[in-house]
Amino acid sequence: MKRVLAVLVIGLVGGGVAAVVVRNGAPKNDIVHTQPAQPPATEPVVVPAAGQTLVSGTIQTFGADDAVATPIPMPVTINAVERGAQSNARVEGAIIGGARKTVYWDAGTPLPISGAGALDLGPAHVDADAKGVTWALAGDARAFKPGRYRISSPVAIGSGGLGTPSDSGVEFTADDHTVLRTTAGVVLHLDAPNLNVEGPGQVHMTGKFTVRTTSGTRTATSIIMGSGPFKVALAPGAGGVTVTATLQGPVTSK
Repeated sequence: MKRVLAVLVIGLVGGGVAAVVVRNGAPKNDIVHTQPAQPPATEPVVVPAAGQTLVSGTIQTFGADDAVATPIPMPVTINAVERGAQSNARVEGAIIGGARKTVYWDAGTPLPISGAGALDLGPAHVDADAKGVTWALAGDARAFKPGRYRISSPVAIGSGGLGTPSDSGVEFTADDHTVLRTTAGVVLHLDAPNLNVEGPGQVHMTGKFTVRTTSGTRTATSIIMGSGPFKVALAPGAGGVTVTATLQGPVTSK
């Protein structure tokens, strides 16, 4: 915007009066800024690779064999599916009082374990639904991450053969040689239905799904993959437990 100042100058010039008048006349120029229109938001479309099945939706049930997750942080509680059955567990290679010992649990009560470490389950069978995630612990040894732990239920402690009972539990230190071994029917349950796993292994799920392959997109309520690599993420959502999965193998969907 430009302006011309109005100035009145009056003076004596040769005995006369001289007047110079400059008018205040300024054209009005408004500057208008126009916000450029933003392009509409778009979501990237992931195209399935050959032999790949992409699944999204909500689950009612989910199960996978040989699933691998990040180590489970403490605290955790280990349980037997049936009390009084021939289920048990033991912590092998626990360092107690400077010596390696074995901690025995007979599944008579839950086995709560706390501490600053975590339990690496390795490949294991896992089930999930709206009530949480349940890991089956039978089979391979499950490794404790190095750290200090405490078991707060009755156990027995020994270095071979029968152990000495300890009704108050026990504290132990774990290193790279400390593992958990269990019989069939021993599980670790987590209340939150959050899960990120991968494999290869068998996968099965029920719910409401959108299934995408190189052949197109369809809906399904049941999905089974006999065997193959997979990546699955579960998370609680407004409509239930959401699933995002990439399956690389023969998939049957209905």
